Amino acid sequence: MDLLKDQYSSEEESDEQELVKTGSVAKLKAVPQEILDKYHIAPNIDKYSEPMNLAATRGKWASFAFIEMRPSMHQRLVLDQLIRDVGAKLRASDLNFEPLHMSELGSPLPLHVSLSANFSFPTAGELDTFAKMLQIEVLQKVPGTFSLEFQPRLQVYDNVDRNAFFLALDVAPAIKQAEIRQLRSAVEESIEFCRRDEDDIHDHSIDASPVRTAPYTWSHERAHLSIARAFNPSLAHNFPAASSGDAWRSYRRRIDDLNESLKTVPVGKETLDALKFQCRGIKLTKQRSNLWIPFSTGEDSLEP
Repeated sequence: MDLLKDQYSSEEESDEQELVKTGSVAKLKAVPQEILDKYHIAPNIDKYSEPMNLAATRGKWASFAFIEMRPSMHQRLVLDQLIRDVGAKLRASDLNFEPLHMSELGSPLPLHVSLSANFSFPTAGELDTFAKMLQIEVLQKVPGTFSLEFQPRLQVYDNVDRNAFFLALDVAPAIKQAEIRQLRSAVEESIEFCRRDEDDIHDHSIDASPVRTAPYTWSHERAHLSIARAFNPSLAHNFPAASSGDAWRSYRRRIDDLNESLKTVPVGKETLDALKFQCRGIKLTKQRSNLWIPFSTGEDSLEP
């Protein structure tokens, strides 16, 4: 130990002792938004366990437009309390809603308001064209930053696989009819521009929808922010592929009953004020990255 001590000056030793006394810890810089966007989507490793089907992979240049919300620490606490209130109200059901704003390891995650269903293009070139066209349409249709607010109503939605329910806050009606409608129009017109020579539009699954819809029936009226998810694999096993008959009616009735119960869960003005945020642009998934498309505020878009 004496030999080691001889290698350090008294000044260095005193500095180390001071750090221990104060308990100071070096604070790491935040990860840049460009990096978060570039590595936002996890690799799909499930495909490697399936037989290769080249025909099925054609036309799979998928994309998805959305508004991103990165909840602050205070907003995460508000969401946690809201989800706990719902859990207490729906205690009799077999559903356990888990927050979407935190990962299983406790890391903060972004939330989003969908602006479209998932859609795909036959080539990477068409996806590039769509992204560029959407930037133009957004600049033309949306004048600038707006406050995204929610209405005091919780709603349960299901996913296309029928194995999960999503707890969501509906976007305020005034925002739906104005900015969300404009953004949806920008997405639609950009898709039409890229597919003007196609006879068929192959839109794919919608992440969370009250009903299984046909292509292109996503509407600004159903804009919402999903805040929690409850998995229930038994739903998929008990629910037939065809959306008809007694099983379908029973399934829909269960969702209606859940939504009826949620009407008694208060979402006060203080909660809504805490969760509203300034929307300065939208995002678009492009391959496994996110493309940032800002409104006309002088910012430059960030290519992944």
